[in-house]
Amino acid sequence: MKKLRLLFILLFSFTITIIPSIAFAAETAKSNTDPIKIWIVIGVLVLAAVLFLTEAIPLVATSMLVPFLLVVLQVIPFSDAFSGFSDKWVLLFLFMFIIGDSLFQVGVADKIGQSIIKFAKNNETRLVVYVMLVSGIMSAFLSNTGTAACLLPIMIAISKSSGISIRKLLIPMAFATSLGGSLTLIGTPPNGIVQSAYESFGGNTFSFFDYGKVSIFIFVVGIIFIATYGKKVLAKLDTTKTEKVESSPEHISIKYDKKKAPIAITVFTLVILFMVMGPLWKNIFPPVAGYFKSVPLTAYAIIGAVVILATRVVTVKQAFKAVDWTTIFLFAGMLSMKPALINTGAAKFIGDAMIHASYSVSINPNYAILIALILISVIVTNFMSNTATAALFAPIALEVGILLHCNPAPLLIGVGLACSVCFLTPVATPPNTLILGPGKYSFMDYIKAGWLLQLIVVIMLIILIPIFFPF
Repeated sequence: MKKLRLLFILLFSFTITIIPSIAFAAETAKSNTDPIKIWIVIGVLVLAAVLFLTEAIPLVATSMLVPFLLVVLQVIPFSDAFSGFSDKWVLLFLFMFIIGDSLFQVGVADKIGQSIIKFAKNNETRLVVYVMLVSGIMSAFLSNTGTAACLLPIMIAISKSSGISIRKLLIPMAFATSLGGSLTLIGTPPNGIVQSAYESFGGNTFSFFDYGKVSIFIFVVGIIFIATYGKKVLAKLDTTKTEKVESSPEHISIKYDKKKAPIAITVFTLVILFMVMGPLWKNIFPPVAGYFKSVPLTAYAIIGAVVILATRVVTVKQAFKAVDWTTIFLFAGMLSMKPALINTGAAKFIGDAMIHASYSVSINPNYAILIALILISVIVTNFMSNTATAALFAPIALEVGILLHCNPAPLLIGVGLACSVCFLTPVATPPNTLILGPGKYSFMDYIKAGWLLQLIVVIMLIILIPIFFPF
């Protein structure tokens, strides 16, 4: 695995340093960007990748080092570098940890977990398939981040009740939420961003299930892959890590609290209901559509946590203990790369350089650009917010399509789906980040579990997109 780790570091370094240098002079000459800042950002990104992959220092330390370097080297101001700590997704994680743990503390998650185990007849393969199906279908109609946050306490309960390591359940759940979220317009933010870009092109739009024409095949293949080969990889990862159970022993159920459980269930249900209904209000009750649609998901999570604490379902001490602070600091710290890459022009520079390099490939230029956009979207997303990556490359895809005099739909779909289904790092998607601490995963665990699935997904995108969305 040391060779695999070294290979990935070299591949990543080559992609974002050597390839962009092909078009360095031309790109900087045509823009007002500062080439020094661009290379500083790229250098910080490479350093972070190396530290994450080698784990020479703790992951949290690396995530804090990144915004520090960006501030000290005067790439972005302090307010931008540490704005991740007020990011809506970071706060959503924090408060959903509390709400989810309340279900665990009062015995509700344990009851749900035992029901799922009974349905799966305690068969590990069947359990993984059920978990992925439920996660994927929920993610298609709820946000994939919200789905992962909701299912986390149930996964923990299933693990404790079945005796199956939590490390064998959380990665399938997280990967399934990404795969399922790509099925519909509202399942993942990149799809919405792509929709917005496409709408600006003569008022065109993708339908609610257009994304699913391609991603349904990827979703099915992803479940089969994880339930077969992926399960073996997860088993190997689990044997290399000795887990210490800090709370109650496995196989011992948490007593169902008849007084507090109804409150926890009600709060959890209402939070999920409003999260789900947010994008759908305009179709159900138009008079209040504008108001409810403007309320972010995080606001519902905050009020839910307040009610949980106010009613003493959990204590303040339990609430703070429920939050996985490794997840919070890792995600918040690495969000500093978003303004650094975008504001300095580094991300656009990398993307434009790869697209420029694709012109030298002796194949149809439309396909060459599609491949380039898919590859760069996957690479950048694995080290930056998928939402930010989609926001950056969707306009580029649209513009390139116009310049090539081809239908931009396949290029936009390529960007949207490539940003949504990334598995190589814990910062690629919010669900990946959410399970990092609870699953006690290392950075390399994601690469070991996801590299082959990532390769399969990229190949399927390249093959399927032109079939369903001709140029």
